[in-house]
Amino acid sequence: MPLDVIEEKNLADAITYALDYPSMVLAHIKSTTPAGSLIDIGYGLYVGYIGGVFFDGFLQRNKRFLNEDEISHFNSIIKNNTQTITMKIKANLHV
Repeated sequence: MPLDVIEEKNLADAITYALDYPSMVLAHIKSTTPAGSLIDIGYGLYVGYIGGVFFDGFLQRNKRFLNEDEISHFNSIIKNNTQTITMKIKANLHV
């Protein structure tokens, strides 16, 4: 069973928060000299941040980890937001 409406909203809120405060997520890129594309590294940081916030909240609310269908649904929502996340990274890094 995929994520229910409440969990979809919680994920959307985590994505929105991360997009509204990009400097919080991307501060690590600016403070180091990473090997690789800044955009790719920023995307990884974003997905890691969003996933961490969402998975932690899900565990607290439901007292269990996501099942296979819920993880698949999470991945599809992240994939649907890839362009928005990438644009926010480019704008914040002035790339």
